Amino acid sequence: MGELLVYIIYNPTAGRRNIKKLTAVLDALTQFGISPQVLRTEYAGHATELARSVARLGGITIVAAGGDGTIAEVVSGIIGTNARLGLIPLGTANVMAREFGLPRKPAAIAKVLASSGGRLLWPGCLQYPSGTKQIFVQMASVGFDASVVHHVHPGFKKRVGRYAYVIQTIRDLFYYRFLPVQIEVDGKIRSVAGAIVSKGCFYGGHYLLTRHANPSERGFTIILFEQGGVFSVLNVGWALLRNRISDLPGVQIIKADQIKILTPEGIPLQADGDASGSTPVEISDAEAPILVAAP
Repeated sequence: MGELLVYIIYNPTAGRRNIKKLTAVLDALTQFGISPQVLRTEYAGHATELARSVARLGGITIVAAGGDGTIAEVVSGIIGTNARLGLIPLGTANVMAREFGLPRKPAAIAKVLASSGGRLLWPGCLQYPSGTKQIFVQMASVGFDASVVHHVHPGFKKRVGRYAYVIQTIRDLFYYRFLPVQIEVDGKIRSVAGAIVSKGCFYGGHYLLTRHANPSERGFTIILFEQGGVFSVLNVGWALLRNRISDLPGVQIIKADQIKILTPEGIPLQADGDASGSTPVEISDAEAPILVAAP
């Protein structure tokens, strides 16, 4: 059997600490006889281009070294091919790595990448009226949390990590308008303050949204927030910290296959922790699943 062919697509905006982690994984891979080629991204969307250019080689593992946004870009480039996705989590939240039970230590990550097989991921897809499509691997949302993501400055996020979102949440509480959002879920229209459309169980790292999601399957778990306003946000935040979102009054958790976020126009959207335009948008399954290297 020949050497496992591995390409690592690395987002260099990660800090010095993450560069050390990447180097440690590379060193550990040599113990398995693997000498991966590292491709560095230079701009937004570049990870997709790089992944697409090497996925055509066939029978390879393409590793996303970055956060959930980098992973989504890489996935966009390999959907429809037989390339396997690998993960070296270097982001702020690393939700997908937790979802798939990926280890944190470099030697253990290398062992997973050197193994064969893995677990399926069926991504989601955002489609805008312009016809533009965007893949997401963990979740997309509309409303207050998406507004926070839109306003977090990348430089500030790089300096303070996930605390940037906490600080921005406090700031946004003073001016977010909490307009009702019309959302169509499998043909039924609902009016809500916000919604999270999730492939998995976790949000923002290790915080639990639901125990019943399965990212390997078609469809989504949707968390609908019926109430808006400052006190509602504070209640949701406190419940999230305690993994008790499902116990809140005014919160519904349902399964769905097709979602349309309709009106009003211009409400912020986010996907996998990155700003992703605004409403309206349609959400459905991506065209095919992919295989993820996982323990």
